[in-house]
Amino acid sequence: MMLHVENPVWWLMGAALVPLLVHLVAKARPQRRKISSIALLQELLKLQTKRAKPKDWLLLLLRTLVCACVAFAFLLPYWGSDQVGDGKHTLMMVVDDTASMGAADGQQVRMNRAVQVARAALQELAPSDRANMITLSGYPAFLFDKPESGKPLMLRELAKMQSKPAASAGVYDALLAAARQIADLPEDKSGELLIISDFQAHTMQEPVEKLLREYPNMNIRCVTVAQAEAVENTTVESLTLSPAKPLPGQEVTATVKLRHRNGSTGAPSGHVVLNVTLAAGDLRLSQPCELPRDGQAEVQFALTAPQSGKEWLLEARTEADAFPEDNTRYLVAPVAAKLECLAIAPDRAQLGFMLRALENIPFLSTLQLPALPENAADYVVWLAPMQDDVPAIRERLAAGACVLVVPDSVKDQACAPLLMDAEATYTAERLTDGSSWKTEIAAPQDAVFGLFDAASLRSLADAGIYARLGGEFGKGLPVGCTVLARYTDGVPAVVRRPVGRGSLIVWNMPVTERDSRWGYSPMCLPVLAEMLLKSRTDAAAEDAVVAGRDCLLLNVPAGVDAASLRLVNAAGEEQVTLLQNSGSGQVLRAEAAATPGVFYWMQGEAVYASAAVNFPIEESALRSYTPASATGRVQTAAQALDTAGSAARVELWPWLLGLACLFFVVELLICRERKNERRQIES
Repeated sequence: MMLHVENPVWWLMGAALVPLLVHLVAKARPQRRKISSIALLQELLKLQTKRAKPKDWLLLLLRTLVCACVAFAFLLPYWGSDQVGDGKHTLMMVVDDTASMGAADGQQVRMNRAVQVARAALQELAPSDRANMITLSGYPAFLFDKPESGKPLMLRELAKMQSKPAASAGVYDALLAAARQIADLPEDKSGELLIISDFQAHTMQEPVEKLLREYPNMNIRCVTVAQAEAVENTTVESLTLSPAKPLPGQEVTATVKLRHRNGSTGAPSGHVVLNVTLAAGDLRLSQPCELPRDGQAEVQFALTAPQSGKEWLLEARTEADAFPEDNTRYLVAPVAAKLECLAIAPDRAQLGFMLRALENIPFLSTLQLPALPENAADYVVWLAPMQDDVPAIRERLAAGACVLVVPDSVKDQACAPLLMDAEATYTAERLTDGSSWKTEIAAPQDAVFGLFDAASLRSLADAGIYARLGGEFGKGLPVGCTVLARYTDGVPAVVRRPVGRGSLIVWNMPVTERDSRWGYSPMCLPVLAEMLLKSRTDAAAEDAVVAGRDCLLLNVPAGVDAASLRLVNAAGEEQVTLLQNSGSGQVLRAEAAATPGVFYWMQGEAVYASAAVNFPIEESALRSYTPASATGRVQTAAQALDTAGSAARVELWPWLLGLACLFFVVELLICRERKNERRQIES
């Protein structure tokens, strides 16, 4: 055991000479006074001088000690075990600072224990030994390009290290890069790879086991900072809106999905009771929820979309637990006065009454095109798609669009892959003898027909149809398909199927007045409007920005000055942004990776656009594992600290600052006493 310092900046001790220099240079200038006799004064001065000389030396000593204590405290001294090493050892540390490290486990947060272990490992190094460190959150990053003897800098980095609300983009790549720095050391130097983590099974097990297999002879030590194998945790997994893009004033349903993880098997109750709070603009709603242990549940809220504004902010929150970071979910839902609709046909005439109806639906902005463009739309109405068009339709469905397909009136090869996920050809049928097919509403309880009475729907169903797909069409429809209307002989007329995040509607009826009387019915337009509106997808888009990994972006539209836009978080703090050029124009990009929360692109004092960043849900598992391939090389945090001898380490800088304060107080008392004596002499 001996005295050590972490910051060997010994020149700071020169501050102890400052009081001596002041005492040597400073000259007292006594005040001149006129008196009749100085005999008595001389006697008093002799007496005062005898008393003052010892006190002057004592003040010099106290002031020197104050400066010395403060200067020595900056060296961060401690009392601990002797450092060992010959300068030929290299320590490579992998410190897990992902979101799961912020969980409260036992009496301490996991990240705090990880920092203690890392500090203890560094303190065991000799001053000439080398070290490097890599963190895992977001995109893993090394502190140095190669191992350096920068122990003080690494200690300062550890002092401010915290877990980040992010997952890792490449755990194995980070571990492999760290191992290669050890493997590339010269033969006369030794190295150790130290992995400090909670070893969450979901993200760490496969990469660590793969590394241990690839480097079986490397000195690899794993220190787990997880005290419990599993931490009980409640998570808000998703917040969705149905429909995802509401119209102003439209009634919508917000669904909050919850999940409980790692429940105790010996718990007296099979459920966890908690409150779920939903904030939607100025509205605050709350509902209780009984969440099964190790199970899932959902809570729904009935809402009305705002009458104005182009974006609607929603926030779902539950009660805090041992890991509160994943108890909140954000959603920015677009609110549009009109929804975009693309009508795909060689020319307008071929779409007949369908196009006229689409252009007269109040909430639609319809554009007729001969081919599908790249830009997205809420609705796509496609006349007679070919087999080659199926991939494009599936892509739009996966993106959340509602696609209405009018089959080829001669031979259709697109409906079978879309409806049945199988290759097949349906042949069209046509009546030429003057008779017609009649239709009927097959699902009167569906929301599509909620606004209409039976008599109105009957008048529409009685309209004659002269052409359709027949034969095998509609037989063996998969689970999830809904036949909204059918012919009286059982052949489906309108079929709806959810696909991906979108909805597919097959309109097995012609759209020209020559072959269909539906276009003459006054009920055609409102039924079509309700069919499109109520068939929209319920699922919200996936998070576009991954917390801790991606940066917020804004494509600056033509005519908008990028300099007028700035990015702020929910607290109003401005974020640093960079202006970049892309193939489509200018892009504003945040300099730092996004953290969970809501961010606003401001133009002056008005909100130009909003963005929600959510917690990475994969970090919520909080179930650890023990690396099986590292038998004998796995330690708990307590074992690692004991091995490093950190238990015997005593930090001395707090005591030094306390002594400096004590010496300063004694100096003040002596100076006050001298001042009182001077007053007595003058009186």
